[in-house]
Amino acid sequence: MSRSAPVSVASSRSPFFTSAYGTILPPPATREDTTARRGAQRESDVTTLHARLLELVRRDGPLGFDRFQELALYDQADGYYEKAGRVGRSGDFVTAPTWHPAFGRCLARLLERLPAPAGEGPELLDVGAGEGELLASAAASLPGALRPRLLGVERSAVRRRLAQARVASARWFASLDELPGPVTGLVVAYELIDALPVRALEIGKRGELLERRVAEGPGGRLVFEAGPCPDGAAIRARLSERGVVLAPGQRFEVRPGAVPVARALAGALREGILLVFDYGAPTRALYGPVRREGTLSAFRGHEVSRDVLDEPGERDLTAWVDFGEVEEALAGEGLEVHGLVSQSRLLLSLGIAGELTTEDPEAPASAERIAERRAVAALFAPGGMGESIRVLVASRGPGLPREEAAALTRPAAAGPARGRT
Repeated sequence: MSRSAPVSVASSRSPFFTSAYGTILPPPATREDTTARRGAQRESDVTTLHARLLELVRRDGPLGFDRFQELALYDQADGYYEKAGRVGRSGDFVTAPTWHPAFGRCLARLLERLPAPAGEGPELLDVGAGEGELLASAAASLPGALRPRLLGVERSAVRRRLAQARVASARWFASLDELPGPVTGLVVAYELIDALPVRALEIGKRGELLERRVAEGPGGRLVFEAGPCPDGAAIRARLSERGVVLAPGQRFEVRPGAVPVARALAGALREGILLVFDYGAPTRALYGPVRREGTLSAFRGHEVSRDVLDEPGERDLTAWVDFGEVEEALAGEGLEVHGLVSQSRLLLSLGIAGELTTEDPEAPASAERIAERRAVAALFAPGGMGESIRVLVASRGPGLPREEAAALTRPAAAGPARGRT
């Protein structure tokens, strides 16, 4: 299943920009909601990274959750994303690019309609490319005469090597900073921003803003500990300016790296279209009363849990994206933002329904063909990742980029299922 999150909660990821903690790579997919196991930490449950984090807490005091998440996901020795095989049907969650190549074929059709650098083919940049599934499926469906230029950004050296082996024709980079320049064509960021570290916050009984930090609990367990938030007034002011009203007892997250990353994505596009796929919601919906517990969640074995401090380095950690701040950042960098749509609507507008047709509609379908059609349908059918994943569509440049981007946000004739708000 994909990493769709429950309403109260919010991943492939890869690096591409530099934060206070170093180069960050991004995140996702959907899993069943499960009851998490709590209680005393058993010795067999203590990971190497857990022991190192415990030493850090004992030495320096409680850690901000953003620091904890950065280490849990991206630590070079024990981080979650430094190990291969995390994403996909045999991993902990799936994403559209890892689920079926029809996703890449849809984006390839869009790329064929976009402008290209003078005398060259159009460029496709995948930021947070994982093991190269998207570029591989796109490359396989693009005509050679088009001479497409494929580029991938992936922080993890392990995953980057696998991607290079899968798509030898692509150029691979560890960060956006390494790119030779902005691209003309299509930039894709699939579940990138939701993998960026977040700060975990809550509103106290007296209305004060508190920060939830990671501390040592009984038996050496890692637990949350709420305490003063030095910049709490500034955080509340920024959210208030955007129409957010927070209630006592409410828990929520803010993502310091989201705006810098959005700006970096905008800077990577000279002319063409940017597609930002992720779990998330507009600002007021994200911080509304339906999500009073925030959106932090952990994924392992296609199951979702709210126990985000257990088994660090062995589970994916994620939180929903505030699409409002991403949209503002893109617009501030000169991109035209056309809207936020469901993955279903976007794929239907790119002709994915045609992937379900057979060469001979009168011929009986084989078991293999039926399974294939079901796999394709899972990308956009109601109740799955097609509804849960949202896509922010933006463009730079007049003419084709603007026209094609606007078309992606118009209701499709097939009437795709709409995503949640």
